[in-house]
Formats: sequence, structure tokens, C-alpha cells
Amino acid sequence: MTFVIVPWLMPRLKARGIVGRDLNKSSKPEIAEMGGIAVVVGFFAGVSVLVALNGIQNIDLLNVSLSAVLGAAFVGMMDDLFDLRQRHKAFLPFVIALPFAAAADRHVVIPHLFEMNLGPWMLLAAALAITCAANAANMLEGFNGLGTGLGIIMALTLVILGLIHNRLDGVYLLVPLLGALIAFLYFNKFPAKIFPGDTMTLFMGATIAVAGMLSSLQVQTAFIFIPMIVEFFLKLRGHFKAENYCSESGNGFLEYHGRIESLTHVFMKHMRLTEQELVALIWGLEVAMCIIVISVDLIL
Repeated sequence: MTFVIVPWLMPRLKARGIVGRDLNKSSKPEIAEMGGIAVVVGFFAGVSVLVALNGIQNIDLLNVSLSAVLGAAFVGMMDDLFDLRQRHKAFLPFVIALPFAAAADRHVVIPHLFEMNLGPWMLLAAALAITCAANAANMLEGFNGLGTGLGIIMALTLVILGLIHNRLDGVYLLVPLLGALIAFLYFNKFPAKIFPGDTMTLFMGATIAVAGMLSSLQVQTAFIFIPMIVEFFLKLRGHFKAENYCSESGNGFLEYHGRIESLTHVFMKHMRLTEQELVALIWGLEVAMCIIVISVDLIL
């Protein structure tokens, strides 16, 4: 569904002026923005097919899960269109996630050690986790295919962990998300023909967080977000005003000359990298983190 929608969507977004400039290219070409719409539609089509074929025991929990992730996508769409303030992007997904938080299991599993019952505090904890994950996924972006690839790696890791522990509730969300992201990466990889926009990144982060909670993989999910958490604290240095883009792109290599306020700045400032190499490097960091999480989980 995503693969079919994107080619249809690109000229229509451009015709309506919903475009962004690829600032990491010397020519600064205009690229269709807000392609995450196709990912959201493909995801919901996938969930619908899974439910129709296999059914689900707790349909009410699935419904509030879908409302939380769709709400994050809606906030992202509003940001793409109207440029919301950072505090609004933090507050709105939190409020929209409250129904899911109210229905979520109150127990948090500490792998191989114990379980904690958060009781009524789970309402705040779950909603906060979803809005944090949504915004964290939105921060480490700005290069062709970067955020999409990170989402694929994270979702696949949670599928593997869900299979290891036989906790498959989150798979109803993760498998459709994987399919939609893989299809979108075909168009979003270097050189990008379409950008995901906050529509996709906020939706993707929220979906991964919700799926992690559904499969009682809260701790593992938090660990695979570590690169994004590092990005959060680096962005905090500049009061979230910094952009990930390079200062200039000469001969295909990215250069950055300002203050370091992003993981991408670290690599561009100290290494001679093309955009594809930078994206592959950050993907590699995420793969390494996910391998560590899976390995520790298996060893313990």
C-alpha cells in the first residue's frame, strides 16, 4: 500500500507547495515533504489485514493503541503544515496517549529480575513514554533515509525480542510498521525523492513505544532509543534550535563548522563523510545497540 501510494502522492504534494529543500546537497533541490502519510496509510492497511485474518483477543486494547499512534501522526501532520512549537509537539501526543495509558498493563518487566506494579502511576508513565519516544524519533533525522532506516532497525529488533519471549501483542503493530517503512525507504534513500516529515517520525516513535509496552518489553525498548536519547541531550544544549544539516557540501562530502548539538555534527566535524556514509554510520550504531540489547537479553 505504501509503495503504491508514494508515487501518486509526490506530484500532488509538490503541486500544493508541500516541499522542503534538501539542504545537504549543493544544489538544494526541492523535494516533496510529508511523505509519512503513505507510511501511516500502509501501516493501518497492514493492521487491518492482520486483524481480519487472525483476529485478536483484546480488540479494545488494540483500538486505544491505534488511537495513540494515529494521534501522534496527526500531531506530526499539523507540525508539517503549521510548524508547531516544540512544547506543543510534546504536550499533544501525551494527551492523546492517555486512553492507551489507562488501558495498559500496570506491570513493568525488568528482564530476568522482577516485575514492578506502577499502579495508577502507569497512566503518567505510559503517556510520557509515548510522547518522549515520538519526539526522540523526530530528532535524529535530516539526512536521506536516516530516520526511516532507524525505524526499520528498531522495529525488527522488537519483533525478534517479542519472538524470544513469546510476547507477540506488539507484533500486530510492528510487522505492518516494518512493511510500510521498508517500502518508504525505497523512495526516501539517497538521493531522496520524498521526505517523511514529522508525520512519519512522530508516528514511528509512538508506534515503537506502544508496541514495546504491549509486548512487555519496556526496558529493552528504552535501550534501543539510546542514540535518540543522546541526541536529545545534545539538542538541549542549544535549546532545541539546532538543525542536523551540514554547513556546506563540497565534492559530495559534508562539512559542519558550528557548535556540536547533534550526533550528526560530531561525525561531520571530525570525519570526512558523504551523506550515504554518514547515514550508514548512524545505522551501524543503532544496529550495534540493538545487537547488544538482544545479546544481553539472551545471556541473562
